[in-house]
Amino acid sequence: MVKMLVPYPENCTGCRFCEMACTIYHNGTINHADARLQVHRRNVRLDFPSVCTHCVSCGDECCVKHCPVDAIKHENGLVRVDQELCTACGECVEVCPFGVMRMEEKAFNCDLCDGHPTCVKFCPTKAIMYEEPKPEQYEKVKKLLAPEA
Repeated sequence: MVKMLVPYPENCTGCRFCEMACTIYHNGTINHADARLQVHRRNVRLDFPSVCTHCVSCGDECCVKHCPVDAIKHENGLVRVDQELCTACGECVEVCPFGVMRMEEKAFNCDLCDGHPTCVKFCPTKAIMYEEPKPEQYEKVKKLLAPEA
């Protein structure tokens, strides 16, 4: 069974503990801009997490398909960025439908904390779970991320 991060936007309170836990785990500091997931605020009553689906539900928007130098690959069910090959062109950031492919000097994304996602451990409302992928949950987030009419 492959496990991924699965968002439950209806449970999110916008506390951003998940972002804090992520940046502390990866960088040793709290910096929401460096989080490998994002909590979005649509209005005063709607916050929701957006997570890397490792292209399980990205279709043609998949960062792997759009990397011009093949620096992004699927390995063991995860999307991995080869830092040696990455040219920091930003194509992956532009195409990611969940807005979670990130860029500093090179591209990076969620690595599931080596199978023990810190964001899940620190989410008090279970707005992010580590379980089998649930396409319907990813679709909810895609709809929430779409520009408001």
